[in-house]
Amino acid sequence: MKRLGRVNLILILAVAGMAVILALMLFTKPSPTQVANDFMVALAKGDVPKLTELSFLDGDDKAAMTKKWEYTTQVVGPHYHFRWLTVAETQADSNTANVKIRLYRNSRNPGTYEENFAVPLIQKDGRWLVDVRSISRELYPGLPR
Repeated sequence: MKRLGRVNLILILAVAGMAVILALMLFTKPSPTQVANDFMVALAKGDVPKLTELSFLDGDDKAAMTKKWEYTTQVVGPHYHFRWLTVAETQADSNTANVKIRLYRNSRNPGTYEENFAVPLIQKDGRWLVDVRSISRELYPGLPR
């Protein structure tokens, strides 16, 4: 018979493990690869708020970026379908990175082929952001400039 008040060791370990996982999730900054992937997911979905959050357009405020992303996703590219594969991440220094991707434009076409692109990122205020003006215009039609 167990005594009242006796704590199960497994329960303690489970709670401690969950606390460690939660702390890691809260205090770990996303890598350039994660930010680039989140950006590509948002681009594929036309998620304007997420694109605005992850973008760096020097000289533009959030309202101007939102307007540009709305035009890009809703006017220029609403029927543009693609898929991608993340290949590699390189960092030139602590504030700049490139994530190489393989892009398959017009992905619903069985004759599509892969093309190599880079998603450039810069670190601003401790956060990685996609430097949209440095992305090749061939990656997606009507990227904001």
